[in-house]
Amino acid sequence: MAHYLAVVFVALCAVGFTLVRSQVVPDNRCFLENGGSSESFFVSEDLEIGSVIGHVRVHGDPRPGGTIALHLKESDSPIDISPGSKNLTLIRQLDKEGIDGPSSVFINLICERLRTLDTGFVIPVNIRVTDANDNAPEFINAPYVLNISEVTVVGTRVLQGVHAIDADQQGPFSSVKYSVLPGPNSNYFEFENELEGTLVLKKPLDYEKLRSFDVNIRAQDHGEPPKSTDTVLTVHVVDADDQNPKFLDDNYTSTIPDLPIRGANLVLKPREIKAYDQDLGINAPVYYSFNGNNSYFKINRITGRVSIGKDLTENDLMHPATLVIKATQQDNPDRYALSTLTVYKKFQSSLKFLKHVFYVRASEALPPGAVLTMLSNNRPGEHLRYFVSEQGLLKVFSINTRGELGLRKKLDFEERNEYVFKVFATDGITNDSAVVNVSVEDVNEWEPRFRYPHYEFFVSGQENEIVGKIEAADGDKSDRIVLTLAGLNASLFAISPFGELKLIKGGKFEGIATLAVIATDNGEPQRTSSVPVTVHFPVAGKTGAVVNSAKSNGGPLILAGLGGILLVLAFVIALLIAYICKAKRNRNREELPSLEPEKSVSTSPPMVEKISNPMFAGVRSQLNVSRSPTATAMGGVPTVEGLASIKARIPSPKVHPAPQPPNWPQSASSQRTDSDSTDNLNNIDSSPKVTENSNLTVYF
Repeated sequence: MAHYLAVVFVALCAVGFTLVRSQVVPDNRCFLENGGSSESFFVSEDLEIGSVIGHVRVHGDPRPGGTIALHLKESDSPIDISPGSKNLTLIRQLDKEGIDGPSSVFINLICERLRTLDTGFVIPVNIRVTDANDNAPEFINAPYVLNISEVTVVGTRVLQGVHAIDADQQGPFSSVKYSVLPGPNSNYFEFENELEGTLVLKKPLDYEKLRSFDVNIRAQDHGEPPKSTDTVLTVHVVDADDQNPKFLDDNYTSTIPDLPIRGANLVLKPREIKAYDQDLGINAPVYYSFNGNNSYFKINRITGRVSIGKDLTENDLMHPATLVIKATQQDNPDRYALSTLTVYKKFQSSLKFLKHVFYVRASEALPPGAVLTMLSNNRPGEHLRYFVSEQGLLKVFSINTRGELGLRKKLDFEERNEYVFKVFATDGITNDSAVVNVSVEDVNEWEPRFRYPHYEFFVSGQENEIVGKIEAADGDKSDRIVLTLAGLNASLFAISPFGELKLIKGGKFEGIATLAVIATDNGEPQRTSSVPVTVHFPVAGKTGAVVNSAKSNGGPLILAGLGGILLVLAFVIALLIAYICKAKRNRNREELPSLEPEKSVSTSPPMVEKISNPMFAGVRSQLNVSRSPTATAMGGVPTVEGLASIKARIPSPKVHPAPQPPNWPQSASSQRTDSDSTDNLNNIDSSPKVTENSNLTVYF
């Protein structure tokens, strides 16, 4: 009994000691360091086998001789814990998509406290697999085949079934974009949107040039780096009726047989007539016909063979016959082709021109190298030798062996308006000649020219007074010139077809009148030029205007054509205008200088003869004015001193003679407009001259 009590006492003491010890030093082995009850890890599905997934943060030392022991409860787990460590290691492949491995792992980690009677602790471990770009897009129903007509319009959606799927989880790794890979014929198509598989025609197709071809297309995800898959699109171009038939030759020739009877077949060169449909896939049959009426020949509708339609005589087909042959598709009359057949007749006679005289009209505007005409003969198509009667003509014309008359240099109507020469042709055995008459057609190349660039006259102001003569000429021989007047004061004058300028309205005019003479020729197209004309009346007024010297009585000006309600208003406006004009006219007379010559001291006796002239007043009436038609508004023909004074006070710019046009015509008037002669413009004196029989003063 005592022994039993001793054992119990020892046991109780041990338990008590243990309790006391546990309260003093706690045992935290197998507890997680973060205080949690489970561990979680994220693992990429592309992690290699043998790699460490993570480290279990548990208290204790799992190494040999340590305080804890770690092992997994599951025996088939793809995760294992390395012996003597806290590291979880991957031993089998993981796959987020669940195809090549589990997409997630849940295991129980057992932690045992060594040297104790405690049971093991279970630590739950959750391993989450993250997605990686480990899958490339895969096309659905690839490769693709497309049948497309060659007449499909550019921009048409030709294929909408291109589609690819990426097995990666939704996101950038599974988003697919499409593209046409560079390569032969890749420029025919493009994707309307790279995120959709809609293919669009980019370039026209042609069955006759390209019937079938392949295009490589690619599907690619948005991973880094991206993964892609390629496939092939096979395109078959379908033929459409977009081509006309075509002859094997552009033209055919034949010769009438020796016995030209009805039904005789012609032998054609270079081969028999043949046309085919250029739409090779359709290859529609064609039928033949003549395009136009023809009674001499017939053509077989199916074979295209040509035969004589009626018996021919010697007088038939003196000239080669050119027939237009038409090949038409039987299923589409809008599709056809044309060719020519030239039929010649055998001539046994010698070489002959078909005309005795060849009349040719050639514009002087034709460029060198232009063909003027064909010197046709009874040997069409043969190469002959040609000669001309004048060797110098070969500088202007050329004739080739086919008889084409051409230009070597440009023609000039003003230099020579006609060429007449003889042409000889020979075949080496026989020869013939003909006359060629080439008429040069004029082209309006020149504008009218005036003899002087500026005309200035002095007049007395009498009605129908001859002011002077305007001379104009045209370098084109055949052109006629029409003279017209324009300008502010043109209504006071008239000009004759010969250039005589006449004052048609008399009156008490004073000052300067300005106008322009316009010369217009009759060429095609018409050309014009103009020259300024200044006419001096007895007293200088405002430049560029003719002023009436009559005094205004200040009465109202009634404006014709206005009436009714505006009559009163027009009357008031007329009064105001009349008053303003009167005031301005009086002011101008006080301010503007006069063209009256200054009184110069001269040893010659003064003129005592006086005449009554209403255009002059005061001192002007004392001047001796000549009544001859050649007298100027200056009071007669001035002396040398007077002329110098006039020249010094008349504002006139220096004007030089215009360039001499070709073939300047001689003046039709018997009067001379300068001191010597107008026959030679180079001899014109540069100083102004006033003669006794002309009222024209020209400043150079």
